[in-house]
Amino acid sequence: MLLVVGGIGGLGAAVGLGAASVLAALTGLFCFMAAAGGALRPDLRVLAGVAPAMVVGVAVPRLVAEASEWAGIALVALIVFVAALLPALGRRYVQVGLGLGMASLFGYGYQLTGVASPVQIVGAPVLAVVVVVALRALIGARDPSGPTRAVLAEALSAEPPPDPAESLRAWHGDRPVRWTAQVLAGAIEFRAVLGVLADRCRMLPADRAQALESTLDSAREEAARLAGTVRSQVPDDPAEVAREALSPGFPGATVDLVDRMWSALESVRSAAFRRDTTRVRVSAEPWREVLRVTSGGTLSWRSTQLRHAVRCAVGVLVALVVASLRPGDPLTVPFLMTTFAIMQPEWRDTLAKAVQRVVGVLAGAVVLAAVIRFLPTSALVPVAVLALLVGFWFMRSRPVVFNGCIVLMSVGLNATTRQLDPADVLVEYLVLIGLAVVIGLLFGFAAVPGVRRPGSRELVDRACSSVRALLLHVADVMRGRERDHREMARLFRTAVRDQQALVAAKPRNDAAAEALDTAAESLTGLMRQSVALLLAPRNAGTAAAVERTAELLVTPQEGEPAALPDADDETRLVVAAATSDVLRLRQVADVVRDGQPVP
Repeated sequence: MLLVVGGIGGLGAAVGLGAASVLAALTGLFCFMAAAGGALRPDLRVLAGVAPAMVVGVAVPRLVAEASEWAGIALVALIVFVAALLPALGRRYVQVGLGLGMASLFGYGYQLTGVASPVQIVGAPVLAVVVVVALRALIGARDPSGPTRAVLAEALSAEPPPDPAESLRAWHGDRPVRWTAQVLAGAIEFRAVLGVLADRCRMLPADRAQALESTLDSAREEAARLAGTVRSQVPDDPAEVAREALSPGFPGATVDLVDRMWSALESVRSAAFRRDTTRVRVSAEPWREVLRVTSGGTLSWRSTQLRHAVRCAVGVLVALVVASLRPGDPLTVPFLMTTFAIMQPEWRDTLAKAVQRVVGVLAGAVVLAAVIRFLPTSALVPVAVLALLVGFWFMRSRPVVFNGCIVLMSVGLNATTRQLDPADVLVEYLVLIGLAVVIGLLFGFAAVPGVRRPGSRELVDRACSSVRALLLHVADVMRGRERDHREMARLFRTAVRDQQALVAAKPRNDAAAEALDTAAESLTGLMRQSVALLLAPRNAGTAAAVERTAELLVTPQEGEPAALPDADDETRLVVAAATSDVLRLRQVADVVRDGQPVP
């Protein structure tokens, strides 16, 4: 991060951006945060959309405000509204929304030292995104698909199991090839069957449960070994999967399920070693359809994400109005950015952000007070620079430390450059941050009139009902039934609203909160997989597998997942992911019962 900020700032000064170089440096930071962390190809595609949005968000409100301050404020609030809606597109877009909102607020509130022309103001974000694109390409050139292989390895062995929908999205975004499709399908089937068998241990006699658990532990060890092969850029020749068979006498289809579990691992081993790089042709239409149906559900007043975006926009609008009463104050930036950063879709996250900010700011204030008391004024700038270096290092891993360092940096530099009493600047900073926390909490906790807040059990029951109806409709269409577009749109809108209600729920304990998060992820994945199935070739075997998967939501605990249909790699992969998500959703229904975990 330091290299991004320092490099872009220095390059900006070299090309004549002048005071706008700082604007370029921080824009580059937010842009890099928004589009880094995945495989090279999908990251560059995200940057293709983020780059123009960053330029508009940073430069246009500032230029508009020179003609009309209120028009500039309204434009910033609108950009924040859009940024707060972006996470509805998936977890990948959480950082995109955060980066766009932060960059827009920084671009509007940052007080330039000296005069900057419109060309410099526009050139600053343009330079930032150009450098970030080049840097991202350079970083990923050596192993462009390394992060995708890491996702596949985690899908096979990570604990707790990751969201299959996110694994599927990562696979699809990075030039899908046959071996990665086979690995992901095998990994998802393995985890689905493993979950059913692990749950079955609770219902078996002690000796049988111990024998089954021993077999499952052996399978987990094999999966961890194969995950290393999947993750490596150049695979070695992995040893054959060491099957551990069960003795006869287990109830139901337990023995058959164990055999399926080992077969899934063997398919992973074969694919990971042979690495068939034949391109899997996957239509982009399912993902466009996902975007369309997700947008339709999100842009509804019953949508939790839409209400959160409204709260964010109104909260930032209030903060911007307050900031307009203090023209020329450089502390406007931390005030605005704190207000936006605190407001989250879910109340627990809002409270956690506020606590982190308050604790960090108070700790930083204590350290700065000691610096003011015991060191000369000339030490403020070195301390501020050191704090900046330390803060960027801990920005993601320890936000409390980062927030404390920002106090030292912001107060120290402003007091020195404006030749003010640092103690007075510190008090002003604390007052503004306190006001930002109040605004953020007020709008972060605000309830929307006319929308009743259901309990956790009701939310999960709704999710199970809506996704079961959706999957059964998909199965009917795959059998040859004519599509009812109006009914299909209604089912998708209901599922989207139920997913967003799970995200914004207020459970009574941590176990229930974690369960609802899992349910929301599963519901998101099932909507994506439903769209992909609707666009796949019609197949009676696939329809039967989808119907069986839907019925898992109402069958007893010993219900077995459907076998994968005889279809192409893409369809088998989607059915495997849907089965895994349904099993996770069914397990959540056991955990969430009046907010208490089931023993």
